[in-house]
Amino acid sequence: MKKILFTLALAGSSLLASAQIYVEGVKLEPSNTGQYIEIDPLFREDGRCAFQVDYGQANPKEDYLSDQHGRRFDFRSLVDGLNFFYEEGWQVDQVSVMDRGRRYLLKRRY
Repeated sequence: MKKILFTLALAGSSLLASAQIYVEGVKLEPSNTGQYIEIDPLFREDGRCAFQVDYGQANPKEDYLSDQHGRRFDFRSLVDGLNFFYEEGWQVDQVSVMDRGRRYLLKRRY
């Protein structure tokens, strides 16, 4: 039983480690993003947030962080979302204060 649990835990952690960032189902890679992306958090009334992502595509105001099938991700909080981006190799490089909130310029860490 312990071997089965250990194997399942190891398989689950490797799946999480291989997670990728998708925007409307498009996988973000160095070939289509360059070194920077800009994210705009959009908050719900319950405090959760989603992110609009500009990676240089044609119409960034309509593109949200998603899974590979285009289903939008919501995070528990802004910090939860920023930690997700950091784990995926992005770090905050600049924060801009706008009329409706903050926008974050992220730089690729590797």
